[in-house]
Amino acid sequence: MIAEIPSLWREEVWHPLSVHLPIVTLLLSSLSAIVNLAVNNKIYHLFLKQMVFVMLTIGVLSGWIAIYTGDLAYSIEVRKICDPKVLQEHQWWSYTTMIVYSVVLFLNVIPNFIVLKFSNIKKIVSLFLLIAALFGLLYTGHLGASLVYQQGAGTYNPSDDCSEFEK
Repeated sequence: MIAEIPSLWREEVWHPLSVHLPIVTLLLSSLSAIVNLAVNNKIYHLFLKQMVFVMLTIGVLSGWIAIYTGDLAYSIEVRKICDPKVLQEHQWWSYTTMIVYSVVLFLNVIPNFIVLKFSNIKKIVSLFLLIAALFGLLYTGHLGASLVYQQGAGTYNPSDDCSEFEK
């Protein structure tokens, strides 16, 4: 009897399909903010500031989609993996990281005239949060990689002779 290859569009696979865009855009937003500290040129400074905002916006919006698809995968994968504590920790860090990035986006969306007195404080807090969130993003990714590459979360294990791939 030949085994059937499961569909690529099953629910637990939606998460890895949706998670890479927020990873790269949030990573770029944090790194751009850090690089912006060393830039003296006004044009480069403005470019990096705009890049932080655009990457942060795309990352936060797509990040919450990744959280949603991760929640869908959670109920399926938690029963299949050997150590569900890693999955729970991955989930906790992903929520925490997305909340921090969302706060930074909110701080950047607040009109400057409302917080004009606190604009320097807002910049310092935003930078600190972007750096903290970067570490959360990296650790969340580490846990996600551990789930996939050590425990096989969301992956299909073919038969020893790979007969299901023969036509």
